[in-house]
Formats: sequence, C-alpha cells, structure tokens
Amino acid sequence: MTRRITVAALATAALGLAAGPAVAATPNQITIKGGLQFKAGSYIKDNQRYTRNAEAKSGATVKVVNKTKQEPHTISFVEKKFLPKSFEWAAAPALLAAHEVPEGDGPPAVMVVDDGVADTNGLLEVDTLGNDTNAGDSAFIAPGASISFKVTAPKGAKLPFYCGIHPWMQGTLTVK
Repeated sequence: MTRRITVAALATAALGLAAGPAVAATPNQITIKGGLQFKAGSYIKDNQRYTRNAEAKSGATVKVVNKTKQEPHTISFVEKKFLPKSFEWAAAPALLAAHEVPEGDGPPAVMVVDDGVADTNGLLEVDTLGNDTNAGDSAFIAPGASISFKVTAPKGAKLPFYCGIHPWMQGTLTVK
C-alpha cells in the first residue's frame, strides 16, 4: 500500500513537472534573442529574431529588449508590402539615409527616426509606417541595450516591423 502511494505521488509530481507553469509573453515588451553560430570550414548560422508578434494599447509604452550581446539592431516600422523578402529591399535606402548610417562600419549618427525624420528627444512615437521614399518610425538598439517607444497609432492598427541590419528579423505589433 505504501509503495502504491509513493508511486502515485511520484507520478503526480512528474506530471506536474512535465506540464510546468505556462509561460506568458511579457506585456508591452518585444524581445530580441538568438545569436550567431560559426564552425570554421562548415557553416555560419544566424538565428537572431524578434518576438514575432506583440500587442499593446494605443498610448502604451513598449519596451524592446536586445538580449543579443554582440549585435546591434533596429526596430523599423514599414508598410507590410515593404517588409524585406531578401537582403535587397525597397525601403532600405530611405531607412539608412534617415539614420545617417555611415559607409562601412560604425553606428548610425541618428538613433531615433520619428515620422521619417531624425528625432533628438529620444522617445519614439510609433504611428508612421515606412515605404520606399519615407523611413517611417525606427530606432537603433545597441548590443545588450533596451529602448522604449510610445504607441500612438489608433486602436486596430497592425504595425509590421523588421530589423534594418538583419532583414529576416520581422514581426507585427497589433494595437488593441
């Protein structure tokens, strides 16, 4: 009898551990994670990515956390049809020009682009999507750093975003 109770208790505990607690997404936060893997003579793999989809209320502040310690990123909001489909994409020239990205290596001169224009007040207000002629809203995020922006788009808006440095990193912010 004692053995059955012990086995039942262990089985119940194992089921509890296997199920584990549900992990919910952090509200009003977009996380950048992943990294580079390199094996000489074999491969390089880059699995850096955003939390694919996020939600926030209009007027809320959203935090973007760059958990990658070696790579800078941008969060750049564009019309869906201008999301990159390869390493060459139509919105790149407007975005790079607005951030005043230098030729070669180095960080951009402008960290925040609000409504397609360089902004020095530091708080990005997201409501403008970029295209092939307008940079839209965008912010540079240093390695291991975080930035915040205010969502000023109306309720119901869907705001596609991507990284101007790593174009495969894409997601959508839905305004609730």
